[in-house]
Amino acid sequence: MSKKADLVTGYFPNIYLSVTSLLQGIALSQLVPMILIYLRVVPDPWRDIHLLPLALMMLIIFTVWHHYAISIFFLRWFPNIIDTLVPFLIGIGQFVLLSYINIETNVAEIQLEPWTMGYAGFLIAGSFAYISASMRLEAALFDNIMSKEATLVHARLTRKYYLLSGYSILGQGLFALLIGIMHWPYLLWVSLGLMITHLILFEYFLLHSIKPHYVKAMDEYQDELDKSNN
Repeated sequence: MSKKADLVTGYFPNIYLSVTSLLQGIALSQLVPMILIYLRVVPDPWRDIHLLPLALMMLIIFTVWHHYAISIFFLRWFPNIIDTLVPFLIGIGQFVLLSYINIETNVAEIQLEPWTMGYAGFLIAGSFAYISASMRLEAALFDNIMSKEATLVHARLTRKYYLLSGYSILGQGLFALLIGIMHWPYLLWVSLGLMITHLILFEYFLLHSIKPHYVKAMDEYQDELDKSNN
């Protein structure tokens, strides 16, 4: 059993998720009043193009928190200054995006094109967080809950999983950049569909690929410990 693994899992995930949860909570507290004002001042809110940045912002907040919450189980490495900066940079990016869709009295206050370009930049930058996670994962830090052979399998599955997720977000960012450059805001409906699809596929492959091996490896490891203690 590795003392290094115990150290990393005992402190870092809780601190990381706490900071992320705080920042996402602040972002959500700013977004919800904007949505309520939008619903009040727009005659047909469900067909208005300005609904899209509000909906996508809600998905961004949910996706960031959800992926970080999931990652504390399936990712491990020794933290450094990058791990300190990333949650705050994500928060800053979200607050900048929120500044473009702040609405008080009129839907015309929403700056759709600047928001779209900011959204593209946010996704492109965010894709490297997934790719970085796939590279920084340390298989040895799981050897306090599974065998060494199982840690290698888990690392291989998880690296592939997060690498593909990174490419997915990168592709969505480039598509959003095209929308902004070509001034085709109606295609943000496609971006909304792509983000929802990303979430569904992320969850599907997590539940049908990584999680089954992860749970099985932990159960086998615990059985071996019980046998050795007896």
